[in-house]
Amino acid sequence: MTRERVLAFRLARHHLTERAPDAATAASAALQDTPPGAAAMALAARAEVGPEALDELILVPSLRGAPHAVAPEEFAMFTAGAAPADDDEAKHLTGNAYKALPDDVGPLEALDRVTEAVADALADGPLVKDDFHQALRDRLPKELLWWCQGCGSHHVHPSLWRATGIRGVLAIVGREGNAPLFGTPPPTPPMDDPGGALARRYLRLHGPTTPQLFRYWACLTLPQATRVFARAGELAQVGDKWVLAEDAALEAPEPKGARLLPNLDPLASAKDRDVLIPDDATRKRVWVSLGGPGLALVDGEVAALWRPRKKGKRLVVALEPLRRITKAEREALAAEAERLAPFRGAETGERA
Repeated sequence: MTRERVLAFRLARHHLTERAPDAATAASAALQDTPPGAAAMALAARAEVGPEALDELILVPSLRGAPHAVAPEEFAMFTAGAAPADDDEAKHLTGNAYKALPDDVGPLEALDRVTEAVADALADGPLVKDDFHQALRDRLPKELLWWCQGCGSHHVHPSLWRATGIRGVLAIVGREGNAPLFGTPPPTPPMDDPGGALARRYLRLHGPTTPQLFRYWACLTLPQATRVFARAGELAQVGDKWVLAEDAALEAPEPKGARLLPNLDPLASAKDRDVLIPDDATRKRVWVSLGGPGLALVDGEVAALWRPRKKGKRLVVALEPLRRITKAEREALAAEAERLAPFRGAETGERA
């Protein structure tokens, strides 16, 4: 089990070896939209579709509290699949929101009450962020409203209201300027065991792996992750990690070609980051809290870091090579910049 073999397996499962034919297939990894527009870039790298195909997906606060674009038929997997069953799990899901709760309200009860308020607030239609916060103020007691020093007002703690996405009552349905527009998700099909399906999907995308790594990816407690991981199906051990039994051979084609991935691309969401980038100094530059560079893949390896820049109607991709880039590779990356342009609202794309 070499790093190269594992990476090739993951690239194939993320549709980064051969593009998927549609948005739903490409979104099997759940496309994180942080910052806004990242999901579109991840889609461009994975599917033979145009930017309008993003409208076929649902944008929901989901894994790790971040917005993710997911296929409607898999909505339950990426929401209910990570739902908490008790106070410990709800406390972990909602981060430090529990510190602002009164002594007589536990994290699970708080999540229940805010979920009910969100569903009621959005029943009559979408709301921009400020109106959404006001609607929750009107429906919840003061003890559930956290003082936000940044905006100088009381509102529901961000980690708490975002967690209602897991409950299936909250989606991002558009934007008004820079402000998100919150609404009710469209009707979606149920799943018998969304948690088991979520663990199975993680194994398909990021195997070989462990319950501990699954825990970080899905933002679960270790007991919850271990319990859900056991429902993924038949597993096979590969070294000190696990894959689905049908994936034990780690069969995958040799990665070829170029891709431009956003900084928080789903491929980079697994915590065993040395599989993707062996060099520790480069990892420290990529995985930062805000504003990290994107990843330029060439034949399956991160050959450069990159940043997009709009110049009028042009998208300019500034590359920072991590090794020598050949002329053919530069041309392939320039073609990817051209492909990416309409997904960033530009008419043309080019490499700086």
